[in-house]
Amino acid sequence: MPNDFLSDPLWYKDAVIYELHVRSFYDANNDGFGDFAGLCEKLPYLDALGVNTLWLLPFLESPLKDDGYDTADYFKVLPIHGDLSDFQKFMDEAHDRGMRVITELVLNHTSDQHPWFQEARDPNSDKHDWYVWSETDDKYEDVRIIFTDTEESNWTWDAKAQKYYWHRFFSHQPDLNFDNPEVRAKMKEVMFFWFDMGVDGLRLDAVPYLYEREGTSSENLPETIDYVKELRAAIEERYGPGKVMLAEANQWPEDTLPYFGEDNDGTSTGVQMAFNFPIMPRLFMALRRENRRPFVEMLERTRGIPEDAQWAIFLRNHDELTLEMVTDEERDYMYNEYAADDRFRINVGIRRRLTPLLEGERKRIELMNAILFSLKGSPVIYYGDEIGMGDDPFLGDRNGVRTPMQWSPDKNGGFSRAPHHKLFMPPINRGEYAFDVVNVEDANNDPHSLLHFMRRLIALRQQHKQVFGRGTLELLPVENPSILAFVRQHEDTSILVCANLSRYAQPVELPSHSAFADAVPVELFGQSPFPAFEDESSYTITVGPHGFYWFKLVSQDELDRRALADPEPATASHSNSNLPVFSVQEGLQNVLIPTMARGRHPERFAAELPEFLQCQRWYGSKGQSIDDVEVEDALRLDTDPVVYLSIIRVHHGDTSELFTLPLSTLPGKEGDALLEEHPDAGVIWLNTDAQEEHLLVYDASVTDGFWSTLYRWWRNDERGRSLQGVYEARQTSSLDTAVDPGTIRLFSGEQSNSSAVVDDASFVKLYRRLEEGVHPEQELLAHLTEHEFSFTPRLHGTIDFHDHDRTYTLGIVQEALDLDTDGWTYALQSARRFLERVAQTPLPEDAAQPPFLGPTHALQPPVWMENVAPELLSVAEVLGVRTAEMHRVLAKGTTDALHPVDAPSDLGSVLRRSIWDEAKATRDLLDDHDAPESLDDDVSWNVLLRHLTALSDHTASCQHIRLHGDYHLGQILRADGEFYILDFEGEPARSLDERRRPNNALRDVAGMLRSMEYAVFSAWKRYDGDDPYAADWVHTLLRWLNVTFLDAYADTAEDDAFLLPRESRYLYLWAYLVEKALYEVRYEINNRPSWAWLPLRGLHRLLDAAPEAESAFQNGTTADDHEASSFSGSR
Repeated sequence: MPNDFLSDPLWYKDAVIYELHVRSFYDANNDGFGDFAGLCEKLPYLDALGVNTLWLLPFLESPLKDDGYDTADYFKVLPIHGDLSDFQKFMDEAHDRGMRVITELVLNHTSDQHPWFQEARDPNSDKHDWYVWSETDDKYEDVRIIFTDTEESNWTWDAKAQKYYWHRFFSHQPDLNFDNPEVRAKMKEVMFFWFDMGVDGLRLDAVPYLYEREGTSSENLPETIDYVKELRAAIEERYGPGKVMLAEANQWPEDTLPYFGEDNDGTSTGVQMAFNFPIMPRLFMALRRENRRPFVEMLERTRGIPEDAQWAIFLRNHDELTLEMVTDEERDYMYNEYAADDRFRINVGIRRRLTPLLEGERKRIELMNAILFSLKGSPVIYYGDEIGMGDDPFLGDRNGVRTPMQWSPDKNGGFSRAPHHKLFMPPINRGEYAFDVVNVEDANNDPHSLLHFMRRLIALRQQHKQVFGRGTLELLPVENPSILAFVRQHEDTSILVCANLSRYAQPVELPSHSAFADAVPVELFGQSPFPAFEDESSYTITVGPHGFYWFKLVSQDELDRRALADPEPATASHSNSNLPVFSVQEGLQNVLIPTMARGRHPERFAAELPEFLQCQRWYGSKGQSIDDVEVEDALRLDTDPVVYLSIIRVHHGDTSELFTLPLSTLPGKEGDALLEEHPDAGVIWLNTDAQEEHLLVYDASVTDGFWSTLYRWWRNDERGRSLQGVYEARQTSSLDTAVDPGTIRLFSGEQSNSSAVVDDASFVKLYRRLEEGVHPEQELLAHLTEHEFSFTPRLHGTIDFHDHDRTYTLGIVQEALDLDTDGWTYALQSARRFLERVAQTPLPEDAAQPPFLGPTHALQPPVWMENVAPELLSVAEVLGVRTAEMHRVLAKGTTDALHPVDAPSDLGSVLRRSIWDEAKATRDLLDDHDAPESLDDDVSWNVLLRHLTALSDHTASCQHIRLHGDYHLGQILRADGEFYILDFEGEPARSLDERRRPNNALRDVAGMLRSMEYAVFSAWKRYDGDDPYAADWVHTLLRWLNVTFLDAYADTAEDDAFLLPRESRYLYLWAYLVEKALYEVRYEINNRPSWAWLPLRGLHRLLDAAPEAESAFQNGTTADDHEASSFSGSR
């Protein structure tokens, strides 16, 4: 909100007021009653709605016989809502958001439980004269009874006082005696108390009834007007201008106007605002009669208020739709049309909310709101009307329109977690307005909802607040009685409003007007220019059934300057960015949501994504050219700041892939600062009508705010509907941490996904590449958690997207570990220490070495190797044991997806063909990318093929189980001296079906052995120095690491059905190592081309070692029978 709203003394002219009941809004402590803590929690929702002023219904100490209008203490908050400190916190937070606050001051009467009245019942008390007493009940006989359906008299006998006391409302609400100067002074003190608390305005409830005089109606008496003016003068003397009084004077216009007062200079001396009660029922009457006459007649009668005064205008509120200011005939008509069922009639009015009053007809609801927001005055929205809440006729009095706010389809409509019987009032839980049908959550996620319409309507009014809040209103004399047409003008700005009250399309011929001269009407919602007006001639348009237009009248020159047609994206002038600029009306939704976009912005936004994607570490298809990108879907997770979770489809030739892309916005300088830190995170800049600065659209995953939003969304078990499907959060285990996160730690660097740690307790992972089906990590973590495997984090929950009959896992939440370091870093550091220890030192002359593959029960690592590589050998042994333990738990699966299966009898042939196909694909990729290091010639590939033939005739005898699937040191965490296994996604380049398929356990073993080689080679490459002995040490170390790992693994899993027999184990392991190395080559070329040398070197080593593995198989011997031999020919 602009800062001038909190400093402008005429702020109330620009106010968009939201009326709410603290008790009905949100229950933060789950005792069944709404409270100020709950209201604070929901301020972001109100901020996003666009309202800038909150009007709170009574919240003071009260016995609640009249919903708080029976005050028992003017200086205390009703405990169920909190206390004064809670109220002060709310005031501070509202002001921080640029919002003003109006509260209730019930001047006329108190509760009969108020200490003042209890004391006043004693005729000898000093306070006896604070109330109006009489020996008889025949005084003021000319005064009407307001609640004719419950009260027979305005007098009630008090046995203790032995007198009658006066009450204009219910008998439990005795009227104060304003003829007593002590009462007038005390009520002034009450007013000062709340203004001192920071309140911006007070609604003077029942203000017309302060004084009583014989022979009069005792309403709107001169004494009342004088006291109001006395209050105004006292307020301005104490606070200066800006504190507002809002009169609740349910009177005819001529009786309400005096409350404003008017000085000689035309400014007000009484209240600054008053409710325009008479205009409300006539607007509904005009709509039903499809004739503007009842409305415009009353509109003319409410003119003539002081220049600085303002009407508060509304469609519905917490009371009945009053029919006091209509004729008897009109009252009967309104009852028959809007309340044919007597249950909806109360006192002299109709107790219905807006949406059921208009029979849920969306076009009529939009029309009535559009008229309201374009009239002269400050509009008031009654809580829940923005989402179309209904009412409950079975609740007594006016409680049927005061039911709890409906936040979600969950228990009690999301209002409270208290048991149903403890709620102060039941939410609407049946029929078309039940909370599982009408609620904020569903409305927020439906871009076509009434809520979104109201946000746009409010935003448009605020963009033109000067003309709507302070401009003149001139009715146009059009012939068609079904059309309401008028011009709003302020200085050089003119807006034409045309509204069709008929259920049928209607033509309207607009007469010539000075505002139309040389003007082009531009429809504000779509920014579409209509044909220009012609000089001195009428202008004809057609308005659809219950339709309306807001036209801004602009010159042709201005239209040309604004370039309303979609421009080609400009380039941002920001110092850190050459990103394109898109001009949109509201914000990010205009480029993400097709139904909220204008022109080709979604297509143009998508056209910017290929360049953006090529810079992202998580984008795993850099080796393929991008033909096209589409935004498949998007869901808004939050509005302050706006956060969307979008799904994009990337096309490569005949194939395509889905990716998640979280997006948010930041204004100019903040956007520049983000780009300084994350130069590849920006996508585009937005130039919006609502913001003075450009907005940067960026990948939200680089900021803490996104992870806080996503975590909160998950913790609340949110469920959001988009254009294409449903997004659903699900918790699988309970957490003790707060719903609102405190600390966020982002994980960056070499990841295929995005992740963060929340409050050091939860690890949140967002999958970037999406595929249909249950994600393997979700399945495996759930299984390992269920079987209490101690060396992997527990699964806490998931986030899924359901598109009709398809499901995609978007992310998971799991236990966060107290990280010391990851396995890769630990191994790399250990390898560097190893190289430092052996620097410039030859291997011992008697350095026996184990074979490249196979256990060596006869040979333990020699002392000299343990002395130089203790950390790495320890890692290899521990991980060998942990890997086998993990496989043993995974082999316990009982569901179809997790149950072990027998290995195919032709496993060797299948594996040979698969590896050869991968070899050909790898060779083609190397040729296409001119790799920095490649195999020398086709001879090497032929050697590979020749050694693979040994697999063809072998029958495997083992079971296949679900695997980790992408097993390497980077998936290991070291915490508290122990190693934990993470990331059960499988290899990102493989399809989801492949990753979920049971396979040979040696694939995981091969992955870890390859990773250890990665770590040692990486350390060697970075090792500074020309050491002639380093190569021998490195290759010897790798052999001992292999043997140590395999020994530990086999000792743990030797008797399990998933482990191949010894006589075939090592040939298959060699094949899986080759398969893994081929995959690594392709992965590195597509993602990190500068790393491709490492798996290529490993592939050379494997080809050199092939005879060892083949020999072990052909001879049917174990590696125990092999004599140690020196390593030769290694690259």
